Amino acid sequence: MKKSNLNDSKNNVLKLILWIVSYISWVGLSINNWISLYWLYDKNYRTVWNIYIYIMGSEEDLEEGEYYAPIQMYYIMNYIVFNFVFAVITIGCIVFLVKTLFQKDPQVIEGMMGKFSQFHFFPLLCAFIMSVIGELGAHAEQSDEFYKGDKAGLAISLVGLISIIFIYIMTDLNTNDWWSNFFLKKGTFSCLIILFFYNFCYDVYYVRVADRDGSSGEKDISHWAKGCGMFFSILFGISCIIFSFIFKDIMICFLNLLIYIGMAIYYFLLPEEARNLKENNKNADGIIDIIGLVLSFILFIHLVNDKSKNEEQQIKQMILNVTNSQNQIIVKVNCNSEQINLIKSNINSNNINH
Repeated sequence: MKKSNLNDSKNNVLKLILWIVSYISWVGLSINNWISLYWLYDKNYRTVWNIYIYIMGSEEDLEEGEYYAPIQMYYIMNYIVFNFVFAVITIGCIVFLVKTLFQKDPQVIEGMMGKFSQFHFFPLLCAFIMSVIGELGAHAEQSDEFYKGDKAGLAISLVGLISIIFIYIMTDLNTNDWWSNFFLKKGTFSCLIILFFYNFCYDVYYVRVADRDGSSGEKDISHWAKGCGMFFSILFGISCIIFSFIFKDIMICFLNLLIYIGMAIYYFLLPEEARNLKENNKNADGIIDIIGLVLSFILFIHLVNDKSKNEEQQIKQMILNVTNSQNQIIVKVNCNSEQINLIKSNINSNNINH
């Protein structure tokens, strides 16, 4: 009996620690995301997470012939994507706090603190580290220091991606509150999946660039850029589309659509002579971006339509259930009325006989 009480005490302490770490990770990530936007909007550095923002498309940059960077988004789309994602994560944080601290929804609590989902704080901490890496990179650039944050970003984004996919699959939010499911699993977790994946693909390329820039002699990376441009454009799009289709995740599909819009605009704003270079795959990257954009848009429409049909079917089923319940009540009332009338008849009959 004492051993059982001791085990229960240890489990309660562990559970409490996990709760505390979860709250810290949610709040810390939400706050630091908005702090990191300072560097995104700083015209001298323009970096967020481990993503460097090139102002490709402005007249002065086109005149200077800015070089092509694989899977780079048009700078305005970076602002749209990251502001949108950070807003979703912040709302997710608020929903998590409200549903576990104040309203204490048992379904949300059970879903977020299950056997495996209770470790959801780990990918949140990885995301927090990614935002810090971006801030340190901007600070190093401000101080004219050579900063090798790409390797750290590559490792953290890979670990974060694997862990958030695992948590996503293992988290079951069986709740009727659509905002809980949308802003937690199908919101925050979905946003982190696509951000980790995009950052991972991005850093694979830039780790080689950093090695080239940090070496004593300049290395030719044209073949590396050519391979990354085509390979990661295909890999990123296909993976996100397949994942969205399997799990019916509208958020991942929508963000994938935005990213491909950004990549397509960035590519086709390059000077024509730059796009036609062999090392830039002679417009192949841009064509792949357009194909990814179109497929993402088609899947997005399909998922939205499928979601609306499911919602409509659920509403019809609810109406049918209510109607059936009403019919059953009416039948019972009629049955009871008949029994009451029969009893009254028997009483009246007995009174007459007497």
